[in-house]
Amino acid sequence: MKFTLATFNTFWLFDNEAPLKRWGERLPDGGFEEKADLIAEAIRGIGPEGPDIVGLQEVEGPHVVEAVQQRLAAAGHAMPFLYCGETLDPYTGQNVAVLSKYQASISPVTRLDQTAVTYIDARERERVGSLGKFVRADIEVGSEVISLFVAHLKSRRGGTEETRLLRNVQAQIVRHLSRPRVEQGNSASPSFTAILGDMNDEPKTKPLDIMQGKLDTSYNLISATEHLPEEEQFTYEFDGRKQQLDHILLSKFTHDRMQDAGFTRIDRPASDHDAVWVTLDL
Repeated sequence: MKFTLATFNTFWLFDNEAPLKRWGERLPDGGFEEKADLIAEAIRGIGPEGPDIVGLQEVEGPHVVEAVQQRLAAAGHAMPFLYCGETLDPYTGQNVAVLSKYQASISPVTRLDQTAVTYIDARERERVGSLGKFVRADIEVGSEVISLFVAHLKSRRGGTEETRLLRNVQAQIVRHLSRPRVEQGNSASPSFTAILGDMNDEPKTKPLDIMQGKLDTSYNLISATEHLPEEEQFTYEFDGRKQQLDHILLSKFTHDRMQDAGFTRIDRPASDHDAVWVTLDL
């Protein structure tokens, strides 16, 4: 069965109501209603015909995604299934979510309370890192199930080296959680896995290498967009430099079923990130 999977950072899809009213200045002039309109329109434009499943980052919670859901349905692009994370980031309140035309085969994992990892930071202090923005959803597509690991890793604010050390830890958590699924199946009975989201780091950096399995002895994942021309491989621009921070990583069996992949350029004020998509035929 053919379908399109995407990842998209919505850039503060928040409603400017308590308890997180402080982020309201990030909304367009028309407020949350305009923001929801822009995000729904942007999602409909991702990929060849709009995605069948999309991982979202920087959402406040299910209530704001439901507003986008309603607009998508009204425009004829219904995505009736919503699985939203339970953030462990009390300051920003940012969550990740999955919107889908297809239902999960089992209750998704929406919160990681027991995955903290001790590490040494750039000042040689012992710290504890966790992954606060995460959803695992096992989605039934036809007769197959694809396991999606959606994450939003630590931003670069606070210093490149300091924040990358935490992203390394978060990447290790994603790899630990996804590895058993990646190792399942064989050519006669394959399993399907994808890691997607805003990883706040570029290809060939250590966090991406960790998540892809390049630093351990198990099976690797492959970037859905690594075959595209280098000049196209970007989703974000900062200080005039284009960089790919948003990724879809596919297990070997999933990559074997890839039909097409690409980037969809998103106009501001909808978001400051572009979307990444891949069409698969399971």
